[in-house]
Amino acid sequence: MKLLILTICALHVNQMMALKDCVVVNGKNYGKEVLKDNIHQAYQLSFDPQQNTLFFSYSDEVDSKTVLKMGYLNLATKSFGEISGVKDGMATAVDTTNHIVYLGGKDGIYTYDYATKSAKNIGVTSLSIWQMFYCPIHGLFFTTSDEKPYVFKDGQVNQIVEASSSKTRVMAVGEHHDVFFANSSGIFLFNHHTNKVIDLGDYNVNAFTKDSKGKLYFSSPVGFYAVNEADRKMNKLISETGEDSIWGAAFDKDDNIVYSNEDNIVKLVPKDKC
Repeated sequence: MKLLILTICALHVNQMMALKDCVVVNGKNYGKEVLKDNIHQAYQLSFDPQQNTLFFSYSDEVDSKTVLKMGYLNLATKSFGEISGVKDGMATAVDTTNHIVYLGGKDGIYTYDYATKSAKNIGVTSLSIWQMFYCPIHGLFFTTSDEKPYVFKDGQVNQIVEASSSKTRVMAVGEHHDVFFANSSGIFLFNHHTNKVIDLGDYNVNAFTKDSKGKLYFSSPVGFYAVNEADRKMNKLISETGEDSIWGAAFDKDDNIVYSNEDNIVKLVPKDKC
């Protein structure tokens, strides 16, 4: 009888785990595949489809102190490593057209070398980089630790005057070339046709990303959202809380959602049923 009860309890626990590890996105079922565990607070995720490699920053303990490091994860081989050469690395972005991986550190912009698994400061700015977003047309957008917006293009770094009146923690460019930015007050849109800033709502945005078609998304601690630029609405695709709170997100080469939580990097893979 005791064995039967234990068996039933085990089945119940397994069922609960299966439910927890399955999510429904736009009416489709997805399972959670852990790509990397024991990786603390992976942040600022970006993906290089040519090399099937994910880039991010993460927190680590060194001599009882918390430090920021940059890392890479090959999604095919699950090979993980620390990127050397970046001072207090925080931000990542990928130029898929020219095959350049950009990394942001405390003292400027770096590029990644696959051969040496290291990064080199390209010497265009000494600003402390917080976040990056690459746009094929307009260049490398980035924000600084004091929440100011900039763009790097054609060898020049310029402050984005249109968005500089408000603090900018993270930013991105939409399908229609409008600039989206977020701070502690929420998410905003700078419409380049009207030169007006539009309040899109009180969302705690920690990262922007886009899929292979250029559609814009963002993550927050409580979920992952699609940005509907036509009606300026935010469509919540994933809800998470507690230890599963989302730190950042990206898309792989097949447009599967990859995101990080407190201690893992997870990919959503199609599943028949939850």
